[in-house]
Amino acid sequence: MNEHPLSDNLTDLSYEDLEKRLTELNKRWYAAKRMNMNQSVLYQLDIMLQGLESEKQRRAMTAPETGGEVLNSDWKQDAKKD
Repeated sequence: MNEHPLSDNLTDLSYEDLEKRLTELNKRWYAAKRMNMNQSVLYQLDIMLQGLESEKQRRAMTAPETGGEVLNSDWKQDAKKD
């Protein structure tokens, strides 16, 4: 996972909190870009955004009704075998 070393444990956040953080951090990134902040600041914000996005993608691949098991992404290949 692409996680910023100073960020919280993202798995503890609810989906709504994760979305809220993504929205807020995107606003901050665009504000920093408009203010021509140092590239290292934008880089740090990028790392944090990547961590949030990868957590969101991880959750999207997890089926809530299966108790946290990862969904089979090879369903087309399985269908061909039958």
